[in-house]
Amino acid sequence: MMTKIIPSHVAVLVPSVRKAAEHLKKFNFQIGKEEVWEGEGTREIYIERDKNNSLLLMEPIKQGAYQRALEKRGPGLHHLAIDVLNLEASIESLSGSGWLLHPMSIKTIKQVKTAYLARPGFPALIEVQQKEKFTEAMLFVEEISIPLDSKISHLIQWIGLENIVKASSNPISFLMDGTRIQMQDLL
Repeated sequence: MMTKIIPSHVAVLVPSVRKAAEHLKKFNFQIGKEEVWEGEGTREIYIERDKNNSLLLMEPIKQGAYQRALEKRGPGLHHLAIDVLNLEASIESLSGSGWLLHPMSIKTIKQVKTAYLARPGFPALIEVQQKEKFTEAMLFVEEISIPLDSKISHLIQWIGLENIVKASSNPISFLMDGTRIQMQDLL
């Protein structure tokens, strides 16, 4: 089992962050400012409400990894980010869990103390970020309901997200500050 974690954000890939943010405005969520990350090739907006984690809307704006992901898998969950205090110990604790270290982690562990976990059949990456300290607060994204094969549902426990990520036979949805939002409504 992984050492203690704090959920950081849930990233979803959408065709238009502006359209998705506009839909979420009616729920009185805090809509962050739109940011363009040229290096990543994305337009991004954070959605939150003075709580510990957030929903990150991501839109590809040029060719690259995010555009390829949108073309290959369509809109949906891209990654779940978690904070840890010791990245190396956290990664070591996953030995035998079934999680695989994404190859780009070789570079990102050194550069930004971030690793990415993947697993065939799991609909998102797990972004593991090392932080100096934790900020514990109530969660904005309280639950992520995803279609998940029971053969790999144990992976959620290994990373400590079993209280947030719930296996479901329904399409992806998010419970944010008491409001259920369907992924399809963000399109």
